[in-house]
Amino acid sequence: MKLRKAGSVSTTSFQLAGRKILLIAYMTGILWLRRNPISLLFSAISPFSILFVLFVVSNGQYLQFAVSGSLVMALVGYGLALGQDISFYKTEYKIQDVFVASPVSSLTYMTGLALSQILFGLPALLVLTFLTAYLGTSITFVPLLILTIFLIWGAMSAMGFFLSSHMLHMRNATQIISFVNVILAVLPPVYYSIERLPTELQYIAYVVPTTHASLILQYIMGIPTPEEWSVGLGLSIQVMYLVGFVLLAKTKAVWRDL
Repeated sequence: MKLRKAGSVSTTSFQLAGRKILLIAYMTGILWLRRNPISLLFSAISPFSILFVLFVVSNGQYLQFAVSGSLVMALVGYGLALGQDISFYKTEYKIQDVFVASPVSSLTYMTGLALSQILFGLPALLVLTFLTAYLGTSITFVPLLILTIFLIWGAMSAMGFFLSSHMLHMRNATQIISFVNVILAVLPPVYYSIERLPTELQYIAYVVPTTHASLILQYIMGIPTPEEWSVGLGLSIQVMYLVGFVLLAKTKAVWRDL
């Protein structure tokens, strides 16, 4: 009886947390999009602009690299953008103080805002995901594609939340987030083959999670990947980053101002 009751309480708590997440996503995402639907267009400009440039310059030769890189860049951008939103709500609107005073945990708040961010980029992500699957060598890779999208989005959202919690001014958050975006989505071999890097830099690139996300997408689309790399290694690295950043966001993020 006690075990059944404990299980029932756990299920109820999970359902309640889920409702809070959806409510936060509705308040900060859907309500805004209903008033400003053009925001969907602005959110899609960045990844598609680089895809367009690479496609034109290479006459379509690097289409697969352009698609995989654009999808990774979009996920990094939408995940880290969570940090900018949280900084804005915290420093300008003081909305975070309301959630701190309510029975909402920091991870519930983070997940709700992360979900609202993915709503802004949903059309772009759907198109890029479809292109990746369309260029893929087999439909059996679709679960791997979805898993990779979830892992990189989750890790970047947790990173954005952690970084923003330590920012005292909106301008600082914007600068830091933009810098990290370049470090993770532009400099690593996301839009190009890792084999173009010198051997020493390849070892450094393997430490970056977006490198493995891009390699998995390239693998799905049939692009040859390095012999020393494997899908299992790529997934393991991304899982480690996801767990690490979620724990960092839970334990080291500044949730309550002292």
